[in-house]
Amino acid sequence: MSLTPKQLDVIQALTTGLSVTAAADAAGIHRTTVHYWSRNIPEFRDTVAAVKQAHADLTRDEMNSLAAPSIAILRKVIEDETASPALRVRTALAIIKFVTTPEKSPSPKDAPYEQLLDGAYLAGYKQAQDRTAAAEIHHNSSHSTPETDEQPQTPRNALCPCGSGNKYKRCCGKNAPPVLGRAA
Repeated sequence: MSLTPKQLDVIQALTTGLSVTAAADAAGIHRTTVHYWSRNIPEFRDTVAAVKQAHADLTRDEMNSLAAPSIAILRKVIEDETASPALRVRTALAIIKFVTTPEKSPSPKDAPYEQLLDGAYLAGYKQAQDRTAAAEIHHNSSHSTPETDEQPQTPRNALCPCGSGNKYKRCCGKNAPPVLGRAA
């Protein structure tokens, strides 16, 4: 299957760095059509991916060509005694930040299979721990207090063990509030 003229127009627009919405507008179609093509037409999807990668590579090459002159400018600013101290400090801090920032970890596509498995295992383990911790929180129940080695506590809404006929929370409970209407 070959690409239609509209699909080629969208790809051409994406080559210039336009967004999907702008590329769709330029081709006279709706952006959801572009997304539909990306999901359902492998040739279109692969061509768009190749175009985006080529654009990213071109941009990266341009940025790399600007690195040497930029470093020379930074060196001049740092060494220039007449430059404002604030400018020199900001430049120095930017350089220090760059030098101390760790290198970007490899993307999942580039990571070895074992690292992916380890990462998936740790993520699953953390989710299980979070679920267990969340399951241990029981709001508005007698389980919300920490367990001790003492005898089990009377639930707040159970009848008081003293035999008064009132709920424990209204009678002998640890912080039993006064009950309205009770004669003192």
